[in-house]
Order: sequence, then structure tokens, then C-alpha cells
Amino acid sequence: MKKHDSKFSLGSLFICSKCGKDFSEPENAENLKSSLRSELKNDNEAHKKIRVMVSGCLGVCEKGEQAFGYYPNQGKIELYTTESNKFEKSKSEILDFIKLKIN
Repeated sequence: MKKHDSKFSLGSLFICSKCGKDFSEPENAENLKSSLRSELKNDNEAHKKIRVMVSGCLGVCEKGEQAFGYYPNQGKIELYTTESNKFEKSKSEILDFIKLKIN
């Protein structure tokens, strides 16, 4: 076995793929991932600090909300849900969260 250091300096963000299915948007997690990555590439190399990816259920499901988790390289995972199942609102809330972690 060979150990490697993460190329993402701060951590990883996981977007639950199950949540979108609950509010008839099965591709919500993939769409959020792609959109957030694009936004981060425009923000001073932020995409190299936090990896954004889709995951399975994170276990904090709230009806009509999108769950996501942030796992810092050093520390415990933090689990959240957005207040809305609307794509732009969820994206904005998660992007604001990521920017707080970067700064």
C-alpha cells in the first residue's frame, strides 16, 4: 500500500445524490457539482483547495432540501441541508459556505 497526499489543500465537499430524487430532480447533485466546480475555477484557484463531488446518502435527509457534507483534511465531517430545493438557491448557499471555508 502506498500513501498519497491530497491535491486538494483544504478538504472535500460531498453532495447527496439521493436528495434530488425526493423533489423530482434526479440530476440535481451532478448539476450542482458541475456548476460549483465552474464557479470555483473562476475564484482564485479555489477549485484546487476543495474537491466537489457527488456522494450517496449522507443520512441527514430533510424533505425537499438538498444535503451536503464538508470533510476537511484535518477534522470531522460537517453535514448540512440547504433551505431550498431550488437549484440556484442551493448553489448559492453551498457556494457561500465553500467561500467561508476557503477564506
